[in-house]
Amino acid sequence: MAIQLKYHCKVCDYRCRQKSHIDSHKLTAGHLEKCAAMNADLKTNRVLFNKYITELNINDEDDKTMGMLRQEIIDKLSAVYGNGQSAEEQEAVTEVPRIVITERTSETQLSLIHELTQFTRGKTEQTLNKIVQRYLLNSISANAHIIQIIVTNKSLLETKQWKVRTGVKMEEFEHIRVDILSSDVKSDYHNINGFISEIMKAKTKNELPNILIVCSHRKRIDDLGDLFLMFSGNTMMIQNVKLKFNLTFDEPDANIGLCSKFLKKYKNYMHLIEALDFVTASPFKGFWDMLRENGIVQLTNPHNKEQESIDGKTYDEYLENYYQIKDHTHLICDHSTNNPLEYIEHVFASKYLVVNDRREPLFDIDGKQLEKPYIDMDESGRKIIFSPAHVYTEKEGVGSHEEVVQFYIEKKFTVFLSNGKYKGFIQPDGVRVSLDEFNLQHNITGELKDTMRKWAELNPDKNIATTGYFTIERGITFQTDGFNFTHAIISDYHKQSLNKLIQLIGRLTGNKQYITQKCNIICPQHIIDTVTTLVNKTVELRKENPENYNATDFSDKCSSIPVKLTFVNEEFRLRCIAAITGRRNYKQHLHALLKEGYLTGKITLDDHNNVYRFTKDKKNEPALFDDIHKSISNVKMYSLTDTSPQSRRFAQFNNAFNLYKPTSQTGEVGEYSIDLAKDRYEHNGFIHDVNIAWITFNHD
Repeated sequence: MAIQLKYHCKVCDYRCRQKSHIDSHKLTAGHLEKCAAMNADLKTNRVLFNKYITELNINDEDDKTMGMLRQEIIDKLSAVYGNGQSAEEQEAVTEVPRIVITERTSETQLSLIHELTQFTRGKTEQTLNKIVQRYLLNSISANAHIIQIIVTNKSLLETKQWKVRTGVKMEEFEHIRVDILSSDVKSDYHNINGFISEIMKAKTKNELPNILIVCSHRKRIDDLGDLFLMFSGNTMMIQNVKLKFNLTFDEPDANIGLCSKFLKKYKNYMHLIEALDFVTASPFKGFWDMLRENGIVQLTNPHNKEQESIDGKTYDEYLENYYQIKDHTHLICDHSTNNPLEYIEHVFASKYLVVNDRREPLFDIDGKQLEKPYIDMDESGRKIIFSPAHVYTEKEGVGSHEEVVQFYIEKKFTVFLSNGKYKGFIQPDGVRVSLDEFNLQHNITGELKDTMRKWAELNPDKNIATTGYFTIERGITFQTDGFNFTHAIISDYHKQSLNKLIQLIGRLTGNKQYITQKCNIICPQHIIDTVTTLVNKTVELRKENPENYNATDFSDKCSSIPVKLTFVNEEFRLRCIAAITGRRNYKQHLHALLKEGYLTGKITLDDHNNVYRFTKDKKNEPALFDDIHKSISNVKMYSLTDTSPQSRRFAQFNNAFNLYKPTSQTGEVGEYSIDLAKDRYEHNGFIHDVNIAWITFNHD
């Protein structure tokens, strides 16, 4: 007799016989991740949205919002009743298209190496330290060989910089090779077949390649697939040594599409990949959205279980030696424009009001407030200006690279221009000397900072401006002993993407050993405010040192992940329900009850927030229920008499909790809202039991 599968979740293709099983399934993290991915797809795919509305007979003619309609689609697909069909009969039914998220496999460790831009102990150094540790383990293994692959940002400058730094780090070890695979004529390999051939020709373990550096573009992602495919099973040529791979994705938030493409493929090669590290100073919303689409909601923090540093220094000591944005001088210019050249022109033509260290105005002998030009060309000392342009290289009327170059040339500046077409110096007379020509002429084999130092040494009295966009945005170090920016001009155009803003302005930060003078940062006030907020949050996060990172850790919003409150004691739950009377001071009474229940173990709190937790439940410190949040701003309780169950946010809170996503609420900082269910809540297939409540709050 055929097994009757009465219930079917079409989101996951999960079938079962009992309603309790489908109810349990809908609360799993895997199901919620797939629902989140489907919701994202419904936002952009109108054809699919309309198809579901029709096929599922959903009424869209009333006051339902688009978000409510998408949730209704997902709810209906999550619990389709099969009317007693057999498994064979259900298999024959044409399925509604669905999004499938690959569950994260525990074999590969997924980590985030995150740090402030140009930090004293930077991301590159931390990454290379991990690579050294892996190499030392690899060197004593008799039957395995690990090849480290570093996927850099799509920039030849960054690829070369990685090779230089990796080579210096590994030069003390024997039998180490650092190779580059790229289209550059100077690269070690120009296609993956050459690298594969080198592996196949190895007669001993010492002859096998060790480190391969590739830049991030579609061809290289395909190459990695070919490499893994080649060594995904037993071969006749590799009999004595098993190949394993570690991957490092540098600046993944700058290459989200390609990173996602790789993640969709790598699940087939989990047995080959031991570790996958993401390295970035700006893992903001787009990066985490991409991870979530690939079934990843958390990344391991490698600092949590490792010694802070090999030299015994604490994070605070590194921070003390770090030249932050706040350490520079901020010259506020609130001129609003999305044309970088227009902003630069305005800066050169304008003055600012001079204030002292306490932000108090200064006056001249006539009692008039002092003014100074933002860029005082009559003032002694040369100008070294960081002046990023528009994304376009040549387009007119937008503030393109060439337009900015022309502006500075007319002011008799030398310009260092960097983009995909040209990297090098442009003299005031228009003569161009490429980066390669300059380095060859002066026997420079190191990084770009070495080139800039040499230029400054040769031209002690000349002004210079650096411009471009993508290739100066991140990854490259300019500031060094002998070459420090005196000014930086950042416009509204550069705030269109948080990760790009943080990276651009981050070119001004670094080790105090190499930055010896303040830079005048000229920008609108809101840019300084945004950067300050994100930098402070990063510092707090690093000091908190959580076991795992999630998207909320890197948000510039004040919303938090909902906190799951579980009533362990039913009698106590009923006391709390009875306290919700709507009378004067009932919220204070409920707050006192919840505090009592938490301290006596009658309720538990599951908090996925890392820095801004609901309680100060820190390591080696007692948890205090109201140490931060001392009052309730809003109480919502569901009962069977509720006439609008669709307005309840239980499913949203549950989904956000499982996906580590924040939800908004209207309370002030220091307050919190609580949503409870007096009776069992069931709506559109989602069930919320009475022993669960949700706490939401904002942080400052």
